[in-house]
Amino acid sequence: MKFFNTIILAAGISAAMLSCTNELNIDPEGTPTEANFWKTENDLITGANAMYRPLSDSEFYGRGFFWFINASDDMVTGRSKSEADNVKNFSSNYIAAGDLETQWNKRYAVIGIANSVIRNADNIQASQAVKNKYVGEALFMSSRMYFELAYSYGNEKAGIPIVDRTQGPNPNPIPRAANVMENYNYIVNDLKKAAELLPTQAELPAKDYGRPHKAAAWALLAKVYLFMKDWKNAEYWANEVMNKGNRNLLNSYADVFKAENNYSSEYIWSIPSTPKFNAVGSILPGVMLENKGWGEYNGW
Repeated sequence: MKFFNTIILAAGISAAMLSCTNELNIDPEGTPTEANFWKTENDLITGANAMYRPLSDSEFYGRGFFWFINASDDMVTGRSKSEADNVKNFSSNYIAAGDLETQWNKRYAVIGIANSVIRNADNIQASQAVKNKYVGEALFMSSRMYFELAYSYGNEKAGIPIVDRTQGPNPNPIPRAANVMENYNYIVNDLKKAAELLPTQAELPAKDYGRPHKAAAWALLAKVYLFMKDWKNAEYWANEVMNKGNRNLLNSYADVFKAENNYSSEYIWSIPSTPKFNAVGSILPGVMLENKGWGEYNGW
């Protein structure tokens, strides 16, 4: 009897251990990490989509970003606003003002997501064409963010920090680039890679309108070269936009602001934004269309 009890006890322990093993052998359901997330094509698409989510915040391309323009002759805020006045007067008092202070962190957050896409794309089970598309988008978005940071915070004495995208998140401070030209050269290199990988605007399905494409990368290249005072290359890439990118001005300037012309031949790239997307949306496709100007966000 004692022998049979021992067998039953051993069998019970084995069953319990097996049950325990089966219950614990499950996929993680908490916050994803690089180790458990970047596996499928859907992971790549989801990860790339995360680059665009912060752009809908009102401070990203809304008031926070606009206050910087008060430092130029392009805009004057028509009401009392301390952040705008401090920028206009080149005063350091704007530090800790929410609309302005967040511009730095928001853009580096997008750069961090873009770097994750680029760093992990080769681990994804997807076609090379799909990988190229989303790596191209990540290179474009990273370049866009670096450019906006560089011309806002960099100069000939010091540039902005360049994050090592081959490594994961690093809590240690990153030294500033030697000067802003180092930033611009880094951006130019990435944009040329992006242009090689991205599809043309004509190749994008309607559901992907608003995503980067070749002409968008060429246009940003032209703009970066302008800031570098490299007129020859600026002209070259602007011509690529018009010729190979098939971008043309509309016949009537008034037609630019009609919703039905959101993605016309004059369109290059924008942040899609509608009243349904967030509380401060617009029926126009977004902000900063390269060949139009600033006035399209929220009807400003």
